Amino acid sequence: MSNELKFEYEGMEVSITYDPSTNKVKRTVTESGTEIHSDELTFDKSLVASFDVMSAEEQAKIVTAWGSAGIKTRIEEGQLGSKK
Repeated sequence: MSNELKFEYEGMEVSITYDPSTNKVKRTVTESGTEIHSDELTFDKSLVASFDVMSAEEQAKIVTAWGSAGIKTRIEEGQLGSKK
């Protein structure tokens, strides 16, 4: 079971997919139909003290928010997209 979050930010489509079985987060950014960024990260459970006792839904919300925050920062700093 994986969890996905999709949203538009600064004119770009962002997709964050979390796979709890591997604890990996895949992030993809598309601009004007062209993929401009894709990466995969491993979420460090120790960042959240009670992570293992949370429901799967709560865990997915935390991890997808973590992944999207990093991408938003990169877009805002001009590292991704036509602003760069």
